[in-house]
Amino acid sequence: MKVLRSPASIRIVRPTTALKPTNVSRKLATAVSITPPSYLSLPPPGPPHPLLPDPPVVTSLGTEYNENLFRYTSGRWLYNESQQMAQRYIKFDVNALHRVIATVCASPVVSMEKKEGLFNKTLMVTLANGKKVAARIKNPIAGPDHLMTSSEVATMDFVRHNLGIPVPKILAWSSHAANNGVGAEYIIMESAPGVQLSTVWRTMDSRQRKNVVNSLVALEQNMLNAKFAQYGSLYYRDDIPESKRAPRLYAHGSRRFGSEEKFCIGPIAHRNFYEDERATMDLDRGPWSSPEDYLRSLALREEAWISRFAKPNIHDDPFRNVSGPQLKEEHLQCLEQYRSIIPALVPTSRKVLASNLWHSDLNPGNIFVSNDEERRVVSIIDWQGCWAGPAYLQMTSPSFLACDGAGLSSGLDFPKLPPEYDIMSQDTKAIMREDHKAQMLHKLYEIKQLYPYRISDREARTMPVRAAGRTWKDGILPLRLALLDIFSRWAELSRSDEPCPLRFTREEVQELKRQRDRYVDWHDFLDDVRTTFGMRLYGWVSPHEYPSKRALLEGTRSRLPVALTSQLEEILPQDWWPFRDTVPLPSAPEVRV
Repeated sequence: MKVLRSPASIRIVRPTTALKPTNVSRKLATAVSITPPSYLSLPPPGPPHPLLPDPPVVTSLGTEYNENLFRYTSGRWLYNESQQMAQRYIKFDVNALHRVIATVCASPVVSMEKKEGLFNKTLMVTLANGKKVAARIKNPIAGPDHLMTSSEVATMDFVRHNLGIPVPKILAWSSHAANNGVGAEYIIMESAPGVQLSTVWRTMDSRQRKNVVNSLVALEQNMLNAKFAQYGSLYYRDDIPESKRAPRLYAHGSRRFGSEEKFCIGPIAHRNFYEDERATMDLDRGPWSSPEDYLRSLALREEAWISRFAKPNIHDDPFRNVSGPQLKEEHLQCLEQYRSIIPALVPTSRKVLASNLWHSDLNPGNIFVSNDEERRVVSIIDWQGCWAGPAYLQMTSPSFLACDGAGLSSGLDFPKLPPEYDIMSQDTKAIMREDHKAQMLHKLYEIKQLYPYRISDREARTMPVRAAGRTWKDGILPLRLALLDIFSRWAELSRSDEPCPLRFTREEVQELKRQRDRYVDWHDFLDDVRTTFGMRLYGWVSPHEYPSKRALLEGTRSRLPVALTSQLEEILPQDWWPFRDTVPLPSAPEVRV
């Protein structure tokens, strides 16, 4: 299940070395640096964060019971709540869903318990015969109609039967809400065996955690063995028009896993290509035959949307707002510059360019382990949005293995305890040991899985790709700094003797430095505010916290010192107060909260 995470803003930091007054050069360019945002990926993996509290169980009957199934009940939002609720409101025929479940399971429904993630509702169904199944209802925010559900079902079928990946068996599904009787897209599947990793990870010993890593690596290796002919999402052939299918399933010379008459690679179903007005636009959504075509499509997608629909200073989350006005012309120019350096971003190794399926959201809520002393992976859920993309862009560490990278060495060397460990206090030693164990697990995964797919200048090659598709959300500065980094490394990245198409004057570099510092100041303030009020993504708070949080906010702004508010108004001339509605009210039906 998708879980709400902290606001995912691009993090930019000041360089540790001062910007020296020298001539305009690539050496000067390297002084303006950014920390690579781990949350950005294609699709974004996001850093690890605690799972949401268990949502309230909805088990009563009657009209109110149905309404609680339709609307989002697991949290509230401190701003833009009407929009957030509308994006997660889906009305469907509960009795029709019961009939579908009863038919495929040969037993009537006794009860349903709702669990909610960020994009879907999962109904844990108990049948009269004592068995349990899961019914997944897709929320409007989840992604494109038909494509998202049909791709997820085909992907689960393929990895289960062709690659041996343990995923729940699909019992019934429909991606056509208009004519399936239920009125919503749904997937009915067996319940995952074992126990959720999120419920046992903290109590597992080192051997058990190592078992989880090793068994996960083995399963992912099966996925890496399947190399597809093009980049895109996986579908059943009958679900995609012939004109949208890749001509063949597997790449030339790669191992065949069968079912070539059953599956195909088609347009990408990831929500980034259908967000807001993009859903109705004629965009290049693949399948793509080369990495360059895919990288180029990211910029062309955003250029087309920005030209027609972008509105200055309207954000779905003001905590990701930028410190300054947004101008369409600047975005379009920067995206055009990004397209000009795409050949230098693509590695030369065929291995890392292979089209591989990859699960990009392996948070501990999506992994189930055996309910015994071994604790090996026995099921992986939530394949929504997974697609076949370039391996070097797809492969990242699972979120539950993320740790403080300060003590991590590069290459094949395992982390060690610090030299001063012996003279530390007992409490400090205990903390250091836990950190060291986490670093060891991270390094184990890195060596076994990621190291064989390493590329030179990884962050320089991937950062522009990650930023290009998000300039209006996160501001143009991250992409500009990424392009500056390419300019400084052109000799190492370029495949030819052609000069770098990018140009930066001394004044432009100095201005980027000032913008970076202002950006850091603004987001430092937002981090403090976010921490103070204990919010998650988009201002999410638990229902029982909402009244007290709202009451606290109402008096906070008026009590801020005038000196502070004056400084903030200089940093962000438009309304800087983050707890405000920033998007127009939705036209969807009103929902009760």
